[in-house]
Amino acid sequence: MAVTDSANKQLSLGGAQALTGELVALIERDRLSVAQAARSAGVPVAVASRLVQLHAIELEAADTELAERLEDIERQCPGEDWWSYSNRQHNAIFEGSAIPNRIVRELIEAWQQRTEQGTGTLAANLGIGDEALRRSLGMVDVPRRVKYGRRYPARRQKTITVEAASRIVRALGIPPCEVCGL
Repeated sequence: MAVTDSANKQLSLGGAQALTGELVALIERDRLSVAQAARSAGVPVAVASRLVQLHAIELEAADTELAERLEDIERQCPGEDWWSYSNRQHNAIFEGSAIPNRIVRELIEAWQQRTEQGTGTLAANLGIGDEALRRSLGMVDVPRRVKYGRRYPARRQKTITVEAASRIVRALGIPPCEVCGL
């Protein structure tokens, strides 16, 4: 799809994205109107208006998608003690780079009941150790340690990265797109 800025000239998708970025920057940074930003960028006001409008629609769609994703995760984890998550963990879940490991752990527990196999088999299929898999799923404490002279207590992980969760879910035979948050 191309955006026409005159009768004979068309903007490529990359050009339209770059122009949109420039227009939005002018509007937000310099607090210009769309018409003033269009004149500064040297494009017709109608084209600038349409590009800025499409940008606003994209932002709204991304916000809606994020809100739906977070609602799905909260629905998948009823009774989760969200207050005990660190700010870093909340941000990772919010940004979509991690999910609560409870989601994957419940899938693995159902798989174990169905197949009567332990996590060792799954870990071997993934090419990692059983202990590492169980730690990443919050089934076993990460051992206490001393780093740079500071002591860290044993703790259980509460989140797992989307990449690791996707690998585990694929090993279970479930497409990642069918799992909440992936």
